[in-house]
Amino acid sequence: MIDYGLLSSIILAVGLPTLLARQWRITGPDGPVGFMDIAVGPAFAGLAAGRLTTLALDDPQSIGSLSDLLIIRSGVEFWPAVLVAVAVLAVGARRAGVRPLGRVAEVTPLSMVGYAAYEAACLFRDGCYGPESAVGLRAPGLSTTMLPVGVLMGIAVVVGAVVVHRMQGSPAGSMSVMLCGALVVAVVRSVGSFWLPHIGTGLTRQHVSSIFVAAALIVGLAVCVGRSGQEPDSTS
Repeated sequence: MIDYGLLSSIILAVGLPTLLARQWRITGPDGPVGFMDIAVGPAFAGLAAGRLTTLALDDPQSIGSLSDLLIIRSGVEFWPAVLVAVAVLAVGARRAGVRPLGRVAEVTPLSMVGYAAYEAACLFRDGCYGPESAVGLRAPGLSTTMLPVGVLMGIAVVVGAVVVHRMQGSPAGSMSVMLCGALVVAVVRSVGSFWLPHIGTGLTRQHVSSIFVAAALIVGLAVCVGRSGQEPDSTS
């Protein structure tokens, strides 16, 4: 049976940055390259890594089962997936003769738009959940309206993507661009997760990981900015 909601979400998550790449161009050795040309491999690698991490943490015995591996809906660890995707993207850039960090920085805002599209596509999955609100959406099977947290998260990440894109080519450098993009996503996930439904009263593993990643990125960004401020001015 085809999961049309998930399929629609994936199409939006890939299609929107692909279209946007016509304006937010990705530099190649012989001119601009398409988002799909360089992002599909890293995306699948990250998805596989994130799914395997979930199985390893929740049910190690099911790792050898292809059917269990393919049930994406049952969980994909987000940050391990991102880390592997970035690593594969960087390796591909080096093989293509492109500076890896520069390539990752160029792809960062486009990837943020893709993630934002997936979050907002909760409209096409099981509904957009959140706290009860007089103004909001009614998820299937419920009688109360809820604030669509997924849509709001998507909007926040898109705004962040625009800011990160405008940082391209600035004195901030590629590393700062990449760290800022990841920080936007980590903060949005950390804040938004407080209002998403989950089992139990404590924070979920995904929520905790986003908080830790956000903290680590803040430290990394501070170090990066501090180092750039200590570099001598080449014009002096």
